[in-house]
This record gives sequence, C-alpha cells and structure tokens, in this order.
Amino acid sequence: MRFWRELVVVVAIAAAGACTTSTTEPPGDDGGDDATACDNSYLTYDNFGEPFVENWCRSCHSSEVPHDMRQTAPDDVNFDDLDDVKAFADRIAFRVGEQRTMPPAGGPSDDERALVVEWIGCGAK
Repeated sequence: MRFWRELVVVVAIAAAGACTTSTTEPPGDDGGDDATACDNSYLTYDNFGEPFVENWCRSCHSSEVPHDMRQTAPDDVNFDDLDDVKAFADRIAFRVGEQRTMPPAGGPSDDERALVVEWIGCGAK
C-alpha cells in the first residue's frame, strides 16, 4: 500500500498542469488545450490504471470473484484487463470521478480520482 501512495504522490506532482478533463466531454472536443495536455500525460495502464483497478475495483469487479462475494457488482461488469476497463471507461470515470459512488465504501483520495478521470479522458492507454 505504501508503494501505491508514493506513486500517487509522484503522479499528482507530475500531473500539475496536465490533462484536466470533464467526464462529460472527451478531451480535445472544444479545441482547447486538453489534446496537448493528453499528449503530455504519462498515465498508462501499466503505471497507473492496472494498479488503481487492482487496488480499488477488482475485489468486486473480477470474473474470478464468485457472485455471492461481489458486493452486488453485476456479474458481467469485470475489469480483468485493459480491454474490460476500456469497455466501461466512461462509466468508470463517471462513477469514480464525478458521482464518487465507486468504490461504495469510500476509497481513493480526491487526487487519485482526478487521475482516473485524466487517464480515461486521455484514452486509457
């Protein structure tokens, strides 16, 4: 857990002035600076997305979790790999970043939530 917190601090510092996108508008749609910011975003599935999903999502959203242990997560909403995450990317950004209803028991800091929105808004690479 310490590694994760240290990574978040490093990511938050490096993200200062980086991609800040709304969960309702894809980056670059308004002709603004979001496209450039996303070009400079260092967030990837390997260095951010997978650790975040593993830490905050897969205890309920994994095909390996039995139905009775999913805390009401739908059986067909799994984040086992990048393709799964991309299939639900807009929903993840909305529920984690804007609604803040995921994970249901609290969880990520405001900075971590902002990074999820950035990573997804910049293409969830």
